[in-house]
Amino acid sequence: DGFVDVTVYDMMGRVVNNLVSSKQSYGHKSIKWNATNNQNQPVPAGIYICKIEFGKFVANRKMILLK
Repeated sequence: DGFVDVTVYDMMGRVVNNLVSSKQSYGHKSIKWNATNNQNQPVPAGIYICKIEFGKFVANRKMILLK
């Protein structure tokens, strides 16, 4: 159990959407991003970075959004 933060960034490093920012219980989880920003507006097709943080663990993954 612990605090999990999952954030989507554009290629300029700006925050697009905060998908998860809360304490989570142990186990496998899945998240669906509906290709919108924090204001619930659609974002353009392109390359985005997903940053996953849990304690000292940090992972960055590149995502390609096609429309």
